[in-house]
Amino acid sequence: MDKRVQSIKWLYLTVFILPVLGMAQEKETKKEKDTKIEEVVLVGYTKVSKKDVTNAVSSVKAEAIKDMPSNNAAEAIQGRMAGVQVSLSEGSPGADVDIVIRGGNSITGSNAPLYIVDGVQMDNALSILSPKEIESIEVLKDASSTSIYGARGANGVVLITTKGGRKKAKTSINYNGFLGVRSIQNTIDVLDPYQYVLYQYELYNRAGIQTDVDAFKTRYGTFEELGKYKDIKKRDWQDEVFGREAFNFTHNLSVTGGSNNSSFSLSLNNVHEDGIMIGSGFKRNMANFKYDYDISKKLSLTLNARYSRQTIFGSGTSSTGSQSTNRLRNAVRYQPFEGGSTVIVDEFDPLFADQTNLVNPILLANNEIKENGRNDLMLNGTLEYKINKDFTFRSVIGYVQRDEFVNQFSGTVTSLARQNNDQPVVFLSKTQTRRITNTNTLNFRKTFGRHKLDLLAGQEIVKTDGESLALNIKWFPKSISAEEAFANIQSASPPNGLVQDAPKAGRVPDRLASFFGRANYIFNNKYILTASMRADGSSVFGPGNRWGYFPAASAAWKIAEENFLKDSKTISELKLRVGYGLSGNNRIGSFLYDTFFITSSDYGYAFGTNVTPGATTGNIMANKNVKWETATSRNAGLDFGLFEGKVYGTLDVYQTDTKDLLLLAKIPQTTGYEYQYQNSGSTTNKGIEFSVGSTIINKENFTWKIDANISSNRNTIKSLGNNASASANFYYYPSGWQNNLNDFLVQVGKPVGTYWGYVTAGRYEINDFDYNPTTQVYTLKAGIPSASAAANGAKLIQPGDLKLQDLNNDGIIDNQDMTDLGNAQPKFYGGFNQTFRYKNWDMSLMFNFSVGNKVYNANKIEYSTQYLYRDNNMLAEVADRWRWFNDAGVKVNDPAELAALNANTTMWTPPAGAYFLHSYAIEDGSFLRLNNVTLGYSLGKEFTKQLGLSNFRLYFTMNNVFTLTGYSGYDPEANTRRNPLTPGVDYAAYPRSRFILSGVDITF
Repeated sequence: MDKRVQSIKWLYLTVFILPVLGMAQEKETKKEKDTKIEEVVLVGYTKVSKKDVTNAVSSVKAEAIKDMPSNNAAEAIQGRMAGVQVSLSEGSPGADVDIVIRGGNSITGSNAPLYIVDGVQMDNALSILSPKEIESIEVLKDASSTSIYGARGANGVVLITTKGGRKKAKTSINYNGFLGVRSIQNTIDVLDPYQYVLYQYELYNRAGIQTDVDAFKTRYGTFEELGKYKDIKKRDWQDEVFGREAFNFTHNLSVTGGSNNSSFSLSLNNVHEDGIMIGSGFKRNMANFKYDYDISKKLSLTLNARYSRQTIFGSGTSSTGSQSTNRLRNAVRYQPFEGGSTVIVDEFDPLFADQTNLVNPILLANNEIKENGRNDLMLNGTLEYKINKDFTFRSVIGYVQRDEFVNQFSGTVTSLARQNNDQPVVFLSKTQTRRITNTNTLNFRKTFGRHKLDLLAGQEIVKTDGESLALNIKWFPKSISAEEAFANIQSASPPNGLVQDAPKAGRVPDRLASFFGRANYIFNNKYILTASMRADGSSVFGPGNRWGYFPAASAAWKIAEENFLKDSKTISELKLRVGYGLSGNNRIGSFLYDTFFITSSDYGYAFGTNVTPGATTGNIMANKNVKWETATSRNAGLDFGLFEGKVYGTLDVYQTDTKDLLLLAKIPQTTGYEYQYQNSGSTTNKGIEFSVGSTIINKENFTWKIDANISSNRNTIKSLGNNASASANFYYYPSGWQNNLNDFLVQVGKPVGTYWGYVTAGRYEINDFDYNPTTQVYTLKAGIPSASAAANGAKLIQPGDLKLQDLNNDGIIDNQDMTDLGNAQPKFYGGFNQTFRYKNWDMSLMFNFSVGNKVYNANKIEYSTQYLYRDNNMLAEVADRWRWFNDAGVKVNDPAELAALNANTTMWTPPAGAYFLHSYAIEDGSFLRLNNVTLGYSLGKEFTKQLGLSNFRLYFTMNNVFTLTGYSGYDPEANTRRNPLTPGVDYAAYPRSRFILSGVDITF
């Protein structure tokens, strides 16, 4: 409570009191003078004037994100760049951020781009960077720009430059801190207590089995007593599990300065963030030091040291993304009131857990303890030597180390413990990866009259090593706590005749050697030609296939420099670009071209009274012929500026063809294996991107700027090679949320991520049946197809049951009636932001949107299907289901009475069979989201001067303000599958939250 009171006082101080003091000293600010500093972008190991760029490049500078408070750099750039999709997989603290550039090229491999931070390769770099320390982010989108990075450049390249100090500048100290609170944005509507018991009454009494009838009375009471549930206290489990006020405290401190020949920058970041779910949270500490020193007029040195330590707390909503570990289900489906006569809702009842497949969600959250930690260290140095006015040598050496650990405790109420003698289970894992990078380049720049030549030659090596160890330790004492178990794993004692699982260990060595060159020629400041070539040798491929070669070429024509436009008052810039290039992908594990053995108790054998772990080759067959995956990209673009740059924009069209896909192919098990990596198949991505910006108003006291972008991408599978079925170019693929559910189609001519299922046709009505009044049995009429096998667990179809379309008209609904239900690709997507400044006030609004994409709402399937269990709550719409009992609790069989009873109902009876996909769960995922609103106030210069400050800005921000969408789930952007083949699945995602914060930005 003290923390909350202090937080409220701080918010009040920063939002209300200080602005009033500032207005007393407010002076009208002068209009900033336009600067003529030429903007440059980082492209292919060198900086290039933006006016001379021949490639498809999107850029975000520090100025654009400096006023947006965020702990995740990826969030800060969401919706800002055409062709770059940035989305949060779910709403948990520290959740993964997916960045996909111009659609996904790979099918089973990663589609993540290559990250280069200050010249050094890093994985998922945006997660360890504070937005406040970023100087610029350049995204290379076409192969004519990415090919010079060769390996892993097929999915695009993200170049990040961090801030440094300035020479001849006095020491400056900046503090930017904010505190805020998160709260759940929306919940899933479920049956209230009275609706719930009416549904259970139907389940227990419909078949007329006396033991079920008696069981219902014992648990809930007689039908006449059910009225009490209208007034009973409702337990909103979603609110109790996800409804807490989650506070966030973030501090950013930077110190910069410099002398005549040196500069330095020190950045510190501290984040303490609670999650809205019980037991969840996030902590991070980061430090970055950057130092530049001119040793002489020709020789300069840059040193950079970065350290990040972060921990994610909590097990989240689903550890594996499967139905068996779905913790969200417990918060949605647990009985919505203080338990019946035999079930104490706040105590664990193992019988009730077995009967319902549910555990009290609060008990479960407190019985699953998880710490997921990560430490990142990056050291890099750059030596630049200007040999003469034309030649410059540059050498970058970097070291990156990542240490990750997972400590997970499963207490006695968890399903994992119940499967192991009702004793706690601990999972521990540690992983370390180390990467050394060395890049050496020689650059030649020369101007000969109207000719300008820029040549670059380089060599690079990347050496990656690492180890991993995982332990699954069972049979701890029932009374042990998580902390005690983590510290005393020796206290686990196997029952007689059993042994602990053998540890799982691995190594990940990877070597890459590269040589590259780039030539840029400009004639008369109008015509530009660029060509590059890179050769990569990778150790992940076998001898004879290790080298890949990636050429590229591009050209540009500055049309605005021609005489017929040079004096135009309307067109200030007009440049036509074309490009072609190849880039590569080697993202597979090491040594897959050879056979290795692993040990596991799963393959053990009996020796005496114990089980001895055995050795096996695993389930992936070696392939000595696997080679580079290659993407060929064609791009044409137009850059324009109007009215002396007041309106500016870019239009690009592209096509990327990827062949020799590195697929984890399923192979006949007669080989003794299940999978094999193969170069099999090809895909194509075609798209168009448009971005535009304008300074609409630029007055002395008021400015209004807007930037917007919109993109469209179409992905198509061109070939599946040997990975398709013998009869056609397709195969089915499971999303994994439920076992044996092949709910995705992978087929030539269709996009990756095509949903595969049945078409919902409403429900069976009375007129679909013949009724026998003597036996009171309903029988489907001849010619009415039955969905019994597909939707009802092979039980006879009755009025009100779910109906599916018989697409092949054979009178039976089976897997031959499954069809394409759409895919996750949007027709177009993008974002737009507006910034306003009025005197000392500033405001920004950041939107992003998606139109035409489909979302697979797997939650909807689970929460509207009875499956094997009773006493599970359901979606609120199930209250409108087909009724078999009248208001007196008497079962109705007469057709006329039954039809009248259901005249105003629309929902079908929840299916009693296994889960399956039908179009009911495929929803339109289109949305418009206001991601961020920030209102800031900078104190007047006279007032800040009196305080001895150079800047004092207060701001108030709301993130995830609103989302306009027709989607019925938590979030239309949820994507809980980590496989490119299964995008757009919303299953057991951690709910998204709204974040309200207030902060201060002070510079001394």
